[in-house]
Formats: sequence, structure tokens, C-alpha cells
Amino acid sequence: MTPETSQTKPVKLQYWSSSHAVNAPDGWPEPYGFDTVDDAVAFAMTQAPANRELAWLRTESGEVLKPEQIYRRWSMRRL
Repeated sequence: MTPETSQTKPVKLQYWSSSHAVNAPDGWPEPYGFDTVDDAVAFAMTQAPANRELAWLRTESGEVLKPEQIYRRWSMRRL
């Protein structure tokens, strides 16, 4: 885990269609804010707001976790 994705840093969760690239020039959609990466990952893996397909996480430092990284974190969580 990098310092930017530590458990105590706030993150923003956003949903984009699968046809949209994370580095597209247009603005990001309205985010959901979470206090921790774990909270945002749990929401992304258990909710489907507005039927959008892909969740992306952004840390306060600007690091982006792509959908496959979110899934990997979810599958590796402690039970």
C-alpha cells in the first residue's frame, strides 16, 4: 500500500461508464466522499448508484485506483 492509499486518508469514489477513460479531458462526475479507502472500497463493491458500471477512487493527493485495483483490495480484505 502506498502512503496515498493509507487507511486514514479521505478518498472520493466516482462512477463512470466503461467507455470513459479515467484521464479523459472532461470533468469527473460528482463524487461520494469517504474517510477511508476501506469504506470507499466496501461501498464500491456492494452498491450500484445510477447503474453506472465502473467505480474509481481518487485520494486527496490525486492518486487514482482503477476498478481492477478496487476489486483486488476487496478480495484481499480481512474477514
